[in-house]
Amino acid sequence: MAFIVFEGGEGVGKSTQLELLCKALKHQGIACTLTREPGGTPFAEDIRALFKQVNAHHDAPLPLTELLLVSAARAQHIKKVIQPDLDKGNFVLCDRFLDSTYVYQSMLGKIDKKTVDNISQIILENIMPDLTFVFIADPQRAIERIKNEKKRENDRLDTAQSNIHFKIKDCYLEIFNKQMPYPNGNIPKRVLINANGTIEEIYLEIKTAIFNTLGITL
Repeated sequence: MAFIVFEGGEGVGKSTQLELLCKALKHQGIACTLTREPGGTPFAEDIRALFKQVNAHHDAPLPLTELLLVSAARAQHIKKVIQPDLDKGNFVLCDRFLDSTYVYQSMLGKIDKKTVDNISQIILENIMPDLTFVFIADPQRAIERIKNEKKRENDRLDTAQSNIHFKIKDCYLEIFNKQMPYPNGNIPKRVLINANGTIEEIYLEIKTAIFNTLGITL
């Protein structure tokens, strides 16, 4: 079993690589669960819809409200999907996890990391990814990808000022470079992914990291 997380800003190509990796693992006979945050269960997906919507009254959630919503969805997700599937010996591939909370609610939302960690410690119960891929792409290229994604769900972040994507990139790089610890004080294994390349080039980076970290050849 392994818990693998894909992190990064909007439009960096995480979803494509998640699907490729899950398909490759299944081809090797490895049970694989593909999931996402916020979301992953019906109730958590309802929270995601509330969190992501562009509403008509322009009453966007405050950073603390976002933190509580994301944390509530994560509690449901861990108990109903992540932990049970790991207990079965499955691989769990997750689109976003705690590093996204550090970026969006702590670093961008100006909520102290200690507050995030105090809430998250209760929810995580020492769950940590075995491997976290941090996707870094040129923000302008990411913006173009967002515009070209016809099936993309409506997202208030996509309608924000374009400079937010540059800030998000810098935040993820800071987490990686400073080796930011989880609430339990441990530092997860993070691998930086150059998401400016082709799908094939990015996937090669991922396969290499999977072999180096988990000893699995894809």
